[in-house]
Amino acid sequence: MKRKVINVTYRKDSSTFEDWMKYEIEIMNEDGTTEKIPAYGKDLQDALSRVVHDSKVQQIEKRTKRIPEIIWIALWFGYMIGLVELTWMISPYDKFDGIFFLGGMFVLTFGVLWAKKWFRMRNIDK
Repeated sequence: MKRKVINVTYRKDSSTFEDWMKYEIEIMNEDGTTEKIPAYGKDLQDALSRVVHDSKVQQIEKRTKRIPEIIWIALWFGYMIGLVELTWMISPYDKFDGIFFLGGMFVLTFGVLWAKKWFRMRNIDK
């Protein structure tokens, strides 16, 4: 059995943002216990999607916090060394062609910024 929404109560409109509303969502967990979560959104569907998103982020955070920091550092430097090696292998002799290196840096930067945006908690007081 998955988590289910039992009851949703409309609490109030946001005082700082006109279009936002605050709901109180009562959820039944898999073990039968219930919990109340305040949810914020432009409508009920938006508020529920924010609650689901935050629960996914918390599950992934539990897994990634078990990975030691030295592994993340090794992955970073491994990616950089691999990118430089690829650039040296593809570019002609005695000429460093930076397009592959810059492209790889762009892809890495885009990936990090996207992940940072996705991992931001969305169900916060607005």
